[in-house]
Amino acid sequence: MNKSSVLHSLCVAVLLVLSAAIALVLTDISHSTQIPAAAESLTELSVTETEAETTQQTTVPIPTVEIVYDEYETDIEQENFNKAVIIGNSQAQALSNYGLIKEADFITRIGLSVNKVLTASEGEPLINELYGTDYDKVILVFGENELGWPYPKNFISEYKKVINEIREILPDATIYCHAVFPVTKSHSEKDTIGVNNENVALFNELIKEMCEEEGYEFIMYSDAFSEDNGALPESVANDGVHFNYDYCKIWASELSKVLSEE
Repeated sequence: MNKSSVLHSLCVAVLLVLSAAIALVLTDISHSTQIPAAAESLTELSVTETEAETTQQTTVPIPTVEIVYDEYETDIEQENFNKAVIIGNSQAQALSNYGLIKEADFITRIGLSVNKVLTASEGEPLINELYGTDYDKVILVFGENELGWPYPKNFISEYKKVINEIREILPDATIYCHAVFPVTKSHSEKDTIGVNNENVALFNELIKEMCEEEGYEFIMYSDAFSEDNGALPESVANDGVHFNYDYCKIWASELSKVLSEE
């Protein structure tokens, strides 16, 4: 092999080595800028979980709204609610959220039933909020979430346990047990879990009997909440159960009148 051939071969070899080195560097750079598939899935999962947690925390079944008070509020004598507490479910919580009763205190929960007042899966039992208070009027609003119970008398049994505990804490307080409000005719007819007006009537008879036997005050809703067929007017409840702001005003006014009679 002559000298020029050797030189040519060396040049070719050097070029091949340089090409390979450049290709390797480019590959490393490319890899360093990519997110592995596993990391991509973890990133997406993290975002999804965060969004889910945020949604769960900000979901409020009964929103607090800006209230514009009108002339109807003059019928709500606020002083009648002095030293009163209202304990109960989402119907009672609406009164709190709407700000219609400013003098009373509220101990309410969405979905609250009588068998959850004395116990708690987390934190302190709800009943503990009464300790250290001096309420002389206790208004109880239960029954809506218990309509589907297979044995209605169990509802009364649990209800009595709650009232007995309240009497231990507030022996001089007057106990008021509110009737269960009816649902709309359309809701009652399509019901599959017991939330219907037949059960509403049954539960109210049981609550009334309990009050007569035990010496509690029974509060029945007015004709405004019941049409001739015994149902809640269709136009006042979008979901067939929880009535609107205007009907909450009527209810607040009626409660004020009941308390004024004591």
